[in-house]
Amino acid sequence: MAPSKRYYISSRPRPGAAPPKAPTWRRITSTVLGVLAALLLVASVTAGYAGSLVANTDRYVATVGPVIHDPAVQSDLSGQISEQVTSRLDVSTSVNDALSGIDDSRAAQALSAAIAPMVADRTNALIDNTVAKAVASPAFASLWTDANRRAHEVLVRAVQDDPGGVAAIAPNGDITVSTTAMIGEVKSRLLAQGVSAASAIPDDAGRDYTVFNAPGLASSLSALNTLGTVAAVLPWLAAAAAAGAVLTAPKGRRLRSGLVIAVSGAAAGLAAVLVLRVRQQAGIDSVTGSALSPDAAAALTGAFLDPLAAALRTVVVLSVLAVLVLWAAGHTSRWEPWALRHQRVCQGVAAGITVLVLFLPGLTAGTTIGIALVMVGVIVVLEVLGRRSRTPLAAA
Repeated sequence: MAPSKRYYISSRPRPGAAPPKAPTWRRITSTVLGVLAALLLVASVTAGYAGSLVANTDRYVATVGPVIHDPAVQSDLSGQISEQVTSRLDVSTSVNDALSGIDDSRAAQALSAAIAPMVADRTNALIDNTVAKAVASPAFASLWTDANRRAHEVLVRAVQDDPGGVAAIAPNGDITVSTTAMIGEVKSRLLAQGVSAASAIPDDAGRDYTVFNAPGLASSLSALNTLGTVAAVLPWLAAAAAAGAVLTAPKGRRLRSGLVIAVSGAAAGLAAVLVLRVRQQAGIDSVTGSALSPDAAAALTGAFLDPLAAALRTVVVLSVLAVLVLWAAGHTSRWEPWALRHQRVCQGVAAGITVLVLFLPGLTAGTTIGIALVMVGVIVVLEVLGRRSRTPLAAA
C-alpha cells in the first residue's frame, strides 16, 4: 500500500506576495494618539508657564519687573502720577490766597490773577519733570518691584482661597498695583526742591495701576489652584500618548506615526501662537480704553505673553525638525545618492548652520539646541554613510 501524501500549508508569506494588511483599528488608534500627544505637549507648555506665573512670586516679579524700564510704560505711569499729584494741589488757589493775605486791594487781586496761572504752569511743569525723573530712577524701579510683589502675594492668597486676598481681585480680572508708595517718592522729591505745596498731598494718595488684564480671573481661582498639578501631569500624559501611538502603529508604519506626532505638534504650536496673539491684542484693547495707553498696554501684555509665545515657537521649530528627520529616515533612497556625491559640501553647510545658530540673536535655547543637534547628526550620518560606501570599493 503506497504511503499517503501529506500536504502542509505554510503560514509564512510567499516571496513577492503583498504583506498582510494591518487592522484598521490600529491605524486609527495610532493616529488619534499621535494627535493627542501633540495637543497635550502644547497644553503642557502653556500650563507650565501659566502655573509658574501664578504660583511663583519670584517668577512673576522677574517677568513684570523689567517693564518699568520701557519708555511707553514710564511715560504712561508718569502721566497718571502727575495727574494724581496735581489734582491734590490747586496751585492757582494757593497763590491767590498767599497774595490776598498780604494785601486785599484791587491791585493785589489783579496781580494775583495775572501771576497765579504763570506760577501754576511753572509748578505743574516742575511736577511733570520731577515725576519723569523719579519714574526713571532706580529707587522707583524698586518701588515698582515691591508693589508687584505685594500684588502677586494677594493673587496667591486668592488662589489659595484666602478671604483676605479675594477682595483685592477686580471682578473684570484686572491685576493692579497701588501707586501710593510711588506718589510718596514724588512728594519727597518735590519737598526737597522747595515745592512746599507738596506737603498737602496725603500719605495715602494713590490709585490702582493696571498691570495685566485676565478676564474671568475672579471666577477661575479654584481652577488656578489646580493649575500646578495639571502642569506637572500633562508632560507625562503627552509622553504616554506618544509612546502609545508608536506601539500601536502597524509594523512598517512606526516612522509614519512619528510623522503624525511631529506634524500635529507643529500645527498645534502654530495655532496656539496665533490664538495667543489674538488674545494679546484683545487684552490691549480691553485695557487701553480705561487707563493705559496702547503702547504701555502692549509692553505690559508682551512681558507676560512673549515668553510663552517664544516657548510655543520652539515647539513649532523642533516639530518641523522632527518632520524632516523622520522623512529623511524613511526615504533614504531619495536623498542619499545626491548627498554622498556632495558629502563635504553638505557637511560644511551643516557645520556653518551649527555655528550660525549659536551666535544668532533672538533664538530660544530650545531652538538653538534642537537645530545644532540635527546639524551635528547630519554631519555624523553623512560621514558614516560615506565610509560605508567607500569600503566595498576599497575591497574591490
